[in-house]
Amino acid sequence: MNVYPITRNSGRAPVVALHSSASTGSQWKKLLEDMEGRYDVIAPDLPGYGNGHLSADDGQQGVAAAARPIIRRIETLGTPVHLVGHSFGAAIALKIAMMRPDLIKSLCLYEPACFHFLRDGDQTDRDLYSGIADVSETLSRNARAGDPEKGMKRFIDFWNGADAWHRMPAYAQQHLAAQANSVMTDFARGFAESWTPGELVRLEMPTLVMMGMDSPALAQRVAMRIADAIPGARLAMLPGLGHMAPLSAPKWVNPRIIGHIATVERHANPIRWPVLTAA
Repeated sequence: MNVYPITRNSGRAPVVALHSSASTGSQWKKLLEDMEGRYDVIAPDLPGYGNGHLSADDGQQGVAAAARPIIRRIETLGTPVHLVGHSFGAAIALKIAMMRPDLIKSLCLYEPACFHFLRDGDQTDRDLYSGIADVSETLSRNARAGDPEKGMKRFIDFWNGADAWHRMPAYAQQHLAAQANSVMTDFARGFAESWTPGELVRLEMPTLVMMGMDSPALAQRVAMRIADAIPGARLAMLPGLGHMAPLSAPKWVNPRIIGHIATVERHANPIRWPVLTAA
């Protein structure tokens, strides 16, 4: 499903919102509603998800394979965009900013799923990386064995807490299990990356990084490292929210996204005070 705004030509830079793994562009429906009349929003289905027409660029390595079709879509708009991303969508957004910074007016990232650089970090980093690598391996092993539900249970429980899978209705479990291969591909693309946080110093666009205070330690660690590495980036720590807050608690996440974008737009269009003359 490709989601487009109800109103067009707002006069402001458009917003491109990228969803998380095992989701679709429809996860941003509330953001579209909240931005109606103010910003044009495009929320495409990423490669491997939904009914969108985007296909991965197999000539690219790592996350670039998923980023390239989004870049081509942005190029058709003819103007830089505000790029929003959640989880793997945020990893794609960050990769796009590194590949084509000229296309990005601002970045807004909710817990980017960028785990690869933890492999070479300190002991805490390596322990966290081992944990998510085990989630990926469990998912892949069970999918190969013909039991994708068992693998997706591990994936869902990791991000949402113990027994989150069992609290879901059967139809939701079946829907998620059907996306196991796409989630495995997302993991493989993310793990194939080689950039270091030090390379993010080249990014100059205004950036907001958000993280939930109830999210897994892995997500918090990555968000803090990325926010610290991007010059001038702001880190918003959101109490009581977890990794899936853009879907489960948009009333707390969306105002921060909108506020960040509005601030960038105001700076791009400075107020001109009238020149005062003596009577």
